[in-house]
Amino acid sequence: MKARFLMIALVAAAVALPGCSAKKTTTTTTKTTTTTTHVDQSSLVPGEWTIATVNGKTVTGDERPYLTLDQSTGRFYGNNGCNTINGDYTLGAGGKIQFSNVIATMRACPDALFQHAINIALDQAATYSIADKGHETYMTIKNSHGSALMVIRKHNMDFLNGTWQVTRVGSQTIDPNENPEMRLVIDVPELRVHGNTGCNLLNGSLLIDPDKTNAVQFHNIATTRRGCDKPQLETSFLLALESVDAAKQSGKDHVDLLDEDGQRVITLKRVAESK
Repeated sequence: MKARFLMIALVAAAVALPGCSAKKTTTTTTKTTTTTTHVDQSSLVPGEWTIATVNGKTVTGDERPYLTLDQSTGRFYGNNGCNTINGDYTLGAGGKIQFSNVIATMRACPDALFQHAINIALDQAATYSIADKGHETYMTIKNSHGSALMVIRKHNMDFLNGTWQVTRVGSQTIDPNENPEMRLVIDVPELRVHGNTGCNLLNGSLLIDPDKTNAVQFHNIATTRRGCDKPQLETSFLLALESVDAAKQSGKDHVDLLDEDGQRVITLKRVAESK
């Protein structure tokens, strides 16, 4: 009986409610559509990239994995920390990327912790995004669900490319009029350097550390053996060159080469190209 009375009371209340309303309120909902425009970053993709992280883990090891993407051929090559790899890659609208026809050498590397994860990341790659962080550029490669698979890093040391006049060694200013031949020609893509000490020809190689910002070192420096009028200056220059650990732009067309303590050891001024 109580349940029946309760039901009758609820029905009566429901019937009575419309009669209690003296004013009708109308609510209008406006639907807003947001359109996201994807910025085309395909021109930033080509070049050599060091693999920084895979599945959120920082990549370490003596043989650092890397990828080089060649836009002119649509090919890539590199190293997964153990084996040499190469194949095709394609870019699509909306930041799409795909690696295909991947082949690799068959070395056995028990200590290569990341090669399998890198191979899987290449196989599952679907999209990419690129962002600058400080002096470096980072590309995040994601799967079809938008989850990050791999982050690769471009060192951006291309500002060193070209011919440079040496204007300072340590605390000594070098007058270009007195030492016009004291120059360095730096080729970052080929990781090579050649030039002149002001007396002898020199050549050597570059090392760019993927774990350090602006890191560059000059290795395997060799010179001719001609007798010099100012042997002390040449010796100071070569010792300074061997101590270089980093480079930074110090103004338009000027670069400072720094030692491991951040102290300037050499200053360079870009030589204008002949027209």
